Amino acid sequence: MAKPRTTIRALREFSHYHLGTIDGGQEKAVPDDIAEALIGMGLAERVEVADGQAQPEPQPEPQPEPQPEPQPEPQPEPQPEPAAPKAASRKGAK
Repeated sequence: MAKPRTTIRALREFSHYHLGTIDGGQEKAVPDDIAEALIGMGLAERVEVADGQAQPEPQPEPQPEPQPEPQPEPQPEPQPEPAAPKAASRKGAK
């Protein structure tokens, strides 16, 4: 006898031992006990599907545009150290 099934929508990507990897936004019919656990952990939400209605295809989540690699800041060239002042000759020094 088949277990009653609940349709869930993943709120984010996660992996489950029996279900495998579920992408964020993906809808899937799963056993009621697993659905309750996933909903309780905040990983999924329940989706109401009318009887006789085909399971809706999951809508792919829009991919964020890739951001350009940050350019390394140019390193300032080392400044030459100022020359030490020459010792001034002191009057009366022998």
